[in-house]
Amino acid sequence: MITLSHITKTFPASRRSPAVTALDDVSLTVARGQVMGVVGPSGSGKSTLARCINLLERPTSGTVTVDGEELTALPEQGLRSARRRIGMIFQQFNLLDSRTALANVEHPLELAGVGRAERRARATELLERVGLADKLHTHPAQLSGGQQQRVAIARALAPRPRVLLCDEATSALDPVSTDSILALIRQLTEELELTTVLITHEMPVVKRVCDAVTLLEHGRVVDAGLLSEVAARPDSPLATRLLPPAERLPDAGTASVVEVTVGDGTTGSLISELVRRYGVDVDVVGGAVESIGGTRFGRLQLAVDGPADQVRGALDHLALAHLELQGSTR
Repeated sequence: MITLSHITKTFPASRRSPAVTALDDVSLTVARGQVMGVVGPSGSGKSTLARCINLLERPTSGTVTVDGEELTALPEQGLRSARRRIGMIFQQFNLLDSRTALANVEHPLELAGVGRAERRARATELLERVGLADKLHTHPAQLSGGQQQRVAIARALAPRPRVLLCDEATSALDPVSTDSILALIRQLTEELELTTVLITHEMPVVKRVCDAVTLLEHGRVVDAGLLSEVAARPDSPLATRLLPPAERLPDAGTASVVEVTVGDGTTGSLISELVRRYGVDVDVVGGAVESIGGTRFGRLQLAVDGPADQVRGALDHLALAHLELQGSTR
């Protein structure tokens, strides 16, 4: 649905600052119907990437393709038409204070030349869908932050886009409002068959709503994949952010204590295989588990005890199975 191919974006030098490369040879694909989280520290290029998708920022080089159409090859008139199929919401709601919620949602349709009756019906429907049926004639100043963001979401959806870009859409909200807005974004993505890109610096947001995730650092992609895939990959920089932090390995006497990353339903089979194949005793002595992308993952501390050669065989088995091993044998 969305394909960025070798995107580089360099902002030219000015009197006050040197040239800055915000994105450096970035390639990524977002599948149709997917919620893709884009994470990274401040200055990593996340917001620039979002603005390159709808060409509010034109890449210095590379191509952007959305729904089979190469946006970077379109003339300005064609690009304006293509942008109507890409909705965008921001950290700041950017609502027009002088307009009611209904008039704010109508605004992009008004600019597109849609008739008054049609745009009024569309805006009313969308405000009902986002849970604001009783706020049609309320001005932004009379709405909470979460309600204002719901109006902004309805406004972004007014032109019936196929893609929704969310640039730090929950960063200015309290935790309760954040949860409700994330649930709404997920619900709308599924019901309206959207493809959604969610820019955030908060990993709990990714775990709450995303199917896949891309990590940017210094303008480059350093890790990407489905949440269930990256969480299970021992060498994944994202796994260390998604999973519970490693704990200090407990003392288990003469047993060897190791930390492993496990996925849904694998803990019991892992332990039984070690016992069956190597004749060792295995106990879970610590750890934590979380749900990521609909699959339960976690870090568990296993105490492996028995004859030294059998313990070593069991530990080698864990390493060869590409499970994360931390700590040392004792």
